[in-house]
Amino acid sequence: MKKRVFLSGLGVVCLASVAAQGIGFASENPPVILTVSVPHDQDGRARVIPLSEQDLRALPAISYKTTTIWTSGTQQFTGVPVLALLEHFDIEAEELEMKAVNDYAITLSVEDLTRDTPIIAYERNGKPMKLRDNGPLWVIYNYDANADYRTETIYSRSIWQLDRMTAIR
Repeated sequence: MKKRVFLSGLGVVCLASVAAQGIGFASENPPVILTVSVPHDQDGRARVIPLSEQDLRALPAISYKTTTIWTSGTQQFTGVPVLALLEHFDIEAEELEMKAVNDYAITLSVEDLTRDTPIIAYERNGKPMKLRDNGPLWVIYNYDANADYRTETIYSRSIWQLDRMTAIR
């Protein structure tokens, strides 16, 4: 009887230990939501930069309120300007190929980027975006700030469910 109680207690301790380690592991390695590939950096080496939501939130962010053709009413988007992300990771490129979860792909010319638009938005109206709500990442322009951002070309570059980006030199 004492042996059975001891073994039961030992089992509970082991399960608690495994659960605690699992929880710790999850918080130490948050899921990657954006993979940035640099096939040839300044030194000719390839780099892959896996980014979690926390990594993106640690970068300089901006917010703006704008309307979109995909949503109703004014929305507030918060995210990292694409140019700031490139500068932070010292990425030199002429173009960026951006791909979504469903393999929809667009190409952005780095010359067309400004300090504040487009952004890689991770938040809409103060909440993280879910996959079913065009998230977790959505390339957003400040459409209401400039009529040049309300064109078919710009709308086609507003890729949602973004999960991959490749720098092209």
